[in-house]
Amino acid sequence: MKILKLLAASSLLICTLSACGGGGGDTTTGGGSSTVVTGMATKGPFLKDSTVNVYAVVNGAKGTLLAQTKTSDDNGSYSADLGSYTGPVVVEVSGTYQDEATGGTVTVPEAAPIRAALPLAQGSVTLPVTPLTELAVQKTGGDLTAAAITAANTLVSEIFKVDIVATLPVAPTAAALSGATQAQKDYTLALAVVSQLASEAGGASGNDKLQNALTELGQGISATGMTSTVSTAFQGALTNFVANPNNQTGVSDTTSTGLVHAGTLTKSYTLSLAGNASAAQAIQFDLVLPQGVTVNTDSLDSSVLASSFAMQQAYTGALVAARYSSGTVTVGIVSTPGVSTGAFATITCNIPAGTTAPAASAFSVSNVTVLDASENPLSGVAVQIN
Repeated sequence: MKILKLLAASSLLICTLSACGGGGGDTTTGGGSSTVVTGMATKGPFLKDSTVNVYAVVNGAKGTLLAQTKTSDDNGSYSADLGSYTGPVVVEVSGTYQDEATGGTVTVPEAAPIRAALPLAQGSVTLPVTPLTELAVQKTGGDLTAAAITAANTLVSEIFKVDIVATLPVAPTAAALSGATQAQKDYTLALAVVSQLASEAGGASGNDKLQNALTELGQGISATGMTSTVSTAFQGALTNFVANPNNQTGVSDTTSTGLVHAGTLTKSYTLSLAGNASAAQAIQFDLVLPQGVTVNTDSLDSSVLASSFAMQQAYTGALVAARYSSGTVTVGIVSTPGVSTGAFATITCNIPAGTTAPAASAFSVSNVTVLDASENPLSGVAVQIN
């Protein structure tokens, strides 16, 4: 098709949203007779035969033990069959992991496990158990209702720029990260940064240091983002870890990870077409972001991840490219069924902590090109943000 060739030859790399980014390991629910929870237990990855306990949640509190299992390998993999149970669960992991920052092993006792919570376990679901999910459990304040679990998981995911439930981290090695999604890379590196923070924290044992680091992180997280003190400490630990001789991830540049935006909050804006767009099948434009506002990108080619740019459901299957450079998102869209007047996409931006999300009027749109099926430019069509 002429339009596809035109945009492919432009500065954009045309790709579908599924190929352009987004997290892996989406949590799903099923309708089978048995509920099975699988995942990865990692600080660094818990070693084989670490203990995994899965508990029911009753009236907003941890209830009966539904299943006990062991990690099946040194990557922290686990699977627990909960039988006919459906509902919220808390998963607790204890055992030994290899620390990314020190290279040594750390034992997490059963009395002070790392936890994760899920608002609904039904059918086949995936749940990683990590220090970030532990932070989310702490942020529930002991209220383990489905609503509170969801809110806490969402908050911590926002703070660290990765879906802490729907993304499975990988082993913190260059080989494992080379085949991972950007979200998996960011998650894995975030856990390594927690190890770096723990190595710099006080405590009599490795686990004491970990718990103290998590306490400081948790105290610095709220609905308004990270405090400046905790954000500075986290970014400093990120810098220190990539320079750490024990760093086996192959990551040596902090700008290659979305963690440089950790601590900020997000706000979503809607992109719409105005004017006579009935014949439009291709759009290209530049969206200039307000100062300090950013989006999540892939470290390899600066393409904007699906967590930051998503088409409306009506445009599922459209070819989309979105690339970020120097405060500007350049977008190209090809939709053979056409692009209608009205909302067509959502852009979710990172807003610096302690600042007010800018109004839509603070954004600007330029270099708009709208084409019909024969590559003829269409006039009187504008891209708006609100």
